Amino acid sequence: MEKAHLIIVGFDDIVSDKYLPCIREAIDCGFISSYSIIDLESQKKEIERRTKIIDVKPESIYYLIHQQKNSWSNVDEFGPLIKKIAENKSRVKVYIATEVKAHEEYLRYCIENKIDSLVEKPIFVPLVNNYFQPKQICSIMSELINEAAANGGNHSVMTLSRYHPIYNDIALSSLRDRMISLKSPLTSFHFRHAGGVWNTHVEYDLREDHPYKYGYGMLMHGAYHYLDLIAQFLRLNKLLFPNDIFSMSIMGYAAYPKDQNDRISKNVSRLFGDDDDIWGLSKRHNKYGETDIVCTYRLRIKRTGRVITLGTISFEQTTPSIRTWKDIPAGIYNKNGRISCVDFEAQLSTLFSESIRCYDVPVVGDRSIDHIDAFARISTRANAALLKTEKYVTEECYRGIFHSDSNRKLMSNWLANSESRSHLGDHMQTMLLLQYIAIAISKQGREVTFDFM
Repeated sequence: MEKAHLIIVGFDDIVSDKYLPCIREAIDCGFISSYSIIDLESQKKEIERRTKIIDVKPESIYYLIHQQKNSWSNVDEFGPLIKKIAENKSRVKVYIATEVKAHEEYLRYCIENKIDSLVEKPIFVPLVNNYFQPKQICSIMSELINEAAANGGNHSVMTLSRYHPIYNDIALSSLRDRMISLKSPLTSFHFRHAGGVWNTHVEYDLREDHPYKYGYGMLMHGAYHYLDLIAQFLRLNKLLFPNDIFSMSIMGYAAYPKDQNDRISKNVSRLFGDDDDIWGLSKRHNKYGETDIVCTYRLRIKRTGRVITLGTISFEQTTPSIRTWKDIPAGIYNKNGRISCVDFEAQLSTLFSESIRCYDVPVVGDRSIDHIDAFARISTRANAALLKTEKYVTEECYRGIFHSDSNRKLMSNWLANSESRSHLGDHMQTMLLLQYIAIAISKQGREVTFDFM
């Protein structure tokens, strides 16, 4: 296959810090010839600062000036520019790494023009009059998948929960094997992610990256990684019931930026100048996206109504953080002191249970708030008297498990044209789950039911 020219749309800190080694390796191995950057004219100064200090320089940098009416993308300029670049290259591949508001139209352009793409999670966010409309997610996703299948081309989604050494290669894989050997479905699955993201009220108002003021929050930010993982675990039940349709019912609750003033200790919020009793009283602030989510669910066989899986899902950012600063430091990716802790437990009826805890550990004595280690622990419980190959209790610990390793592996495979776990079509059930959790939390405790798979 001829070498492709990589086009990166949206060159932020994540791309420059995390993926340049993958790009360098792909160039050295002959998978791509070089790369170019497309970004907004408003980001020119920041792009120039970033490209000065990186060792793998782009071949070209292009800036989009005009924004389409009622849109966050610039397809009117983007399309002709891609064609111009492609005229001088045998083949192009596009990595879409803009803020999620702009994803859909750039992805749609790639699908329509048979250009291989990799889009950052979440895949897109439907906005009407610049406000989140979750009910449109599944119809748009189905349309994109069908069009991609009809047109050809390879389209993948960047998320950590496809190549993760703990979540996927150990936990998901071992549970799959046991479900097959034991002929037992997944009878309960509980998942909690504590994100430790600490925004101030001013930041909720001003931020355009990971914004809340357009009506979407945690679900359309970091939670997508874990929704994707949850969907993969629940889908294991198809191993036991391949011909059945599953119905899923969800009830959810959420907290929002308007609630934050009463939820965070006044002792620390005053240190940040963030003790604001008035913020959140206006209608505008009441429409901001969620910060914390807790849901319960049940998965049933639709034909019989029999319950297969019960569980809980929790995505919370009002959890321990490492933020100690009032103003956001310059040149720092982890600007909100984010520190992650993931807990989940999967049970196979009365026979077996697998529990995983994976969390970030700030490096002691290191001044960089971006330097964080990682730790994981996998525990199992089993009826060892019945299952002769199992032990009653096991525990294994792992260190140096970095989430970014999974992302880099996906990127490297995509650049090498060997990505196989995270195709666009593989994310339909994740987007379905995302849509109905978003609807459920808008109903605050009223059940929503849908066909899950």
